[in-house]
Amino acid sequence: MKRPLITGCLFGAVTLLVAATGFSQVVKNADIESGVLKSLNKIAKQTRTGLVVTKIFQRHDLNLADGEVVWQIDTDPKSLVPGRNTIAVNVLVNGETKTQIKVAAIIKRFLDVPVVKRTLKRGSLVTANDIKWKRLEMKRAIDGLMVDDQDVIGMVSLRSVKAGMPLRMKWFAEPLAIDRGEKVKVKLVQGGLVINTTAVALSKGRVGDVIQLRNPKSHIRYEAKVSAPGQALIQTW
Repeated sequence: MKRPLITGCLFGAVTLLVAATGFSQVVKNADIESGVLKSLNKIAKQTRTGLVVTKIFQRHDLNLADGEVVWQIDTDPKSLVPGRNTIAVNVLVNGETKTQIKVAAIIKRFLDVPVVKRTLKRGSLVTANDIKWKRLEMKRAIDGLMVDDQDVIGMVSLRSVKAGMPLRMKWFAEPLAIDRGEKVKVKLVQGGLVINTTAVALSKGRVGDVIQLRNPKSHIRYEAKVSAPGQALIQTW
């Protein structure tokens, strides 16, 4: 008589345990990874830093109550960095937080940057037709990387630049405004007095550069700042 009683008690205990936990669905780890990946990428996109979550790692399945499951990211978006990240995720069922899990996330950073379509020789003038856009994975910081095509269009290459290469600011400069030996219009401004004359350039320069000039009659040498193509300015107070 006692044996059936013990069996019944054990059965009753299991029934109570299931009822108490309320587990009625098993969420596979692959589904967890997929759901968290989508949720985390929405947040990463909002940072506008080019971060993309490429992989989520979750080792275990989850036993949850029946209902709609939502993955709520509980990690500050500002803390996301390229590489391996640990992400806290609140698991909501029918809008109620049931548990929190931590997953590993692999994050990469991508950036759309201007590149040249063709190899540029030293001294080439860059036009809008020379530029296209390329998505670049930023594995490391690139010093002076150009991210705006307007920064390079109209510039002159100071070295050979291969097609498709990320562009760096130090590879380009403003076109020469005055070349050596060129006749230059010079404006001298002193208070309210303005004198216009001409000179010969003894050095080349871009707008903003100070170059050497020579008076063609007196052969006196002096300095002036390049103000525009073929023009220089001397201003005193």
